[in-house]
Amino acid sequence: MVRLLSRLVPFAIAAIAIVAAWWTVILVFKPHVSLLPPPAHVATEFWDLLASGALLTHIGASLGRVCSAWILAAMVAIPLGIAMGRIPIVERMLDPLVELIRPISPLAWIPLAILWFGIGESGKVFVVFIGAFFPSLVATIAGVKRIDPVLIQAGQVLGCNDKSSLFRKVVLPAALPSIITGLRISFGTGWAAIIAAELVAARSGLGYLISNGMEILRADRVLVGMIVIGVLGVCFDLFFRFVQRKISWGAA
Repeated sequence: MVRLLSRLVPFAIAAIAIVAAWWTVILVFKPHVSLLPPPAHVATEFWDLLASGALLTHIGASLGRVCSAWILAAMVAIPLGIAMGRIPIVERMLDPLVELIRPISPLAWIPLAILWFGIGESGKVFVVFIGAFFPSLVATIAGVKRIDPVLIQAGQVLGCNDKSSLFRKVVLPAALPSIITGLRISFGTGWAAIIAAELVAARSGLGYLISNGMEILRADRVLVGMIVIGVLGVCFDLFFRFVQRKISWGAA
C-alpha cells in the first residue's frame, strides 16, 4: 500500500501543478469561458457527462476499438518479429519494407482508411493497428536478437534438441521482457491513434467527444475529453508496468 501511494504522489503533484498553472492563466489573462473555462466548470461538465452515461459510452467505444486493433497487431507482430529475429533471410526480405512504412505516422493513414473502409469501425481499427503494429514488431525483433548464444547452447545441452522445444523453453522466455515492453508501447501509440481517428470520422468515442465540443464551442467538454484521455493513458501504463514486473525479468 505504501509503495502504491509513493508511486501516486508524483502524479498528484503534477495534477496540482497543472491546476495551479490553469488558474494562473485565468487570473492573469482573463480569457472568455468559451476559450478556457475554470476547473470548476470542467468538473461540473465531467460529472454531468458521467451521470448521463455518455462519458462511459465514449470511453467504452474508444477502448473497444483500441483493444481489438492492439490484439490483432500483437497476433501479427510477435510471430513475425520472432521469425525476423531468428531467420536471417526473412529479416533481409522484410526489413526494407518495414523500415519504409514504419516512419509514416498513423494519422497519415486516416484518409486511406476512410477511402478503403468507409467511416465505420473497420477504418478506425485499421488506423490503430498501424500505430500498434510497429512498436511490437521492433521490440520483438530486438528481444530475439539480444538472446545470449550461451543460453541457446545451454538449452541444446539440456535436451532442447528440436526447434519447437528450444523456442518454448529458451527463445520465448528470454525474449519475453522485450515483447512485453513492445506491447506496452504499442498500446500507448494505439491509444493516441484512435483519438486522432475519432476526430475525423466517428459518432462515438473520446475523440468524437472532443471534436463535438470544438464544434459547439464547449471548451469544458473538450477539456473533459483531454483529461480522461490522459488519466486513462496513465492507468494503462501503470497496469502494463505491473504486469511487466510480475511475469518478466530484466525489463525496464
